[in-house]
Amino acid sequence: MKRLTLLSVAVASALLSAPVFAQASNETGRFYVGPRIGMFGTDSDRVALERNQLHTFGGGFDSVFGGLEAGFQFTPEWGYRVYYDYLRGDLETTDSFDSSGNVLGIDVVYNFTEKFYGAAGINATELGNVSNQFLRLSAGYREYLTDDLALTVEGALQQSDGDLTEFMFLTSLRWYFGGNSGYSSTSSTAASEPAQAAPVAPVVVADSDNDGVNDNLDKCPNTQAGYVVDADGCVKYENEVVKRDLIVNFAINSATIAADQKADIKAAADFLKQYPQLDITVEGYTDSSGPATFNQQLSERRAKAVGDALINEYGIAAERVTTVGYGESKPRYPNDTRENRIKNRRIEAHMKVTKKVPVTE
Repeated sequence: MKRLTLLSVAVASALLSAPVFAQASNETGRFYVGPRIGMFGTDSDRVALERNQLHTFGGGFDSVFGGLEAGFQFTPEWGYRVYYDYLRGDLETTDSFDSSGNVLGIDVVYNFTEKFYGAAGINATELGNVSNQFLRLSAGYREYLTDDLALTVEGALQQSDGDLTEFMFLTSLRWYFGGNSGYSSTSSTAASEPAQAAPVAPVVVADSDNDGVNDNLDKCPNTQAGYVVDADGCVKYENEVVKRDLIVNFAINSATIAADQKADIKAAADFLKQYPQLDITVEGYTDSSGPATFNQQLSERRAKAVGDALINEYGIAAERVTTVGYGESKPRYPNDTRENRIKNRRIEAHMKVTKKVPVTE
């Protein structure tokens, strides 16, 4: 048992003094899973509690096991694995039945080279209804059969907190998946030779629409010539304010639209159709002739007459048209001459919309 303990220390020292020249591995960034079988050497001090009786093991390779392991290699050198083994062993004190148990553990794995690796970890070993915690040290050899399949052989020692020292020999078949497979049977020799850089052909990047942005970066291909584009090759836009005023004059004491005023109303309707997001408010006014109450009602009728024309004659939706009368309260010109009073007998509507227009060169 002392010899086994010394060997444990030797394996641990080998792991801690691992060389820094570990090779790039086909495992890197990949998961693996697979079965494993082996022989288990019990410590001669191990006991089992079977059928309410205490039994002992003879020591040596008196048990066999089989199980599964799964792991992940997160750098060319370092990885980890978990494993589960089912144990079945011969008892020294009886031939009538065997003892069974299981092992559940986790290891940190270090690759010395492409094929040789070591591992250190902990496990819980239960055999013969007796459980112990162990530190396990392993060393193994891996041979790739294909890009995704490898065969391993491994030897290991484990030391418990209760002074049990046990050893095992096992073989496993690993299937790798995920990541990028890049192993070949000549990788071990090729790795020792400096890689020769392949000649690189010059890359020609086109600008098919001649907008100054190469096709591989152009998010808006086939841009029309003459437009300014941004860094993504898309046309730049700027805001432009578009205004339209409508003024319709009326005869004295009248809310009837004169024939020569219809063209202006139609032009306003066309503007509203061009910008469907825009609504209109028609404001009616009068001059100061006559009573204020009459003038207020007259201004409202004038506004409504133009609003109705927009809706009924030119197809503008009613919910887009609002009418309001202000009577004589807001003259556009002083009511001190006949010409000014004619100008004050009116409706007004002011339309404004902001639109995006492309920037040209």
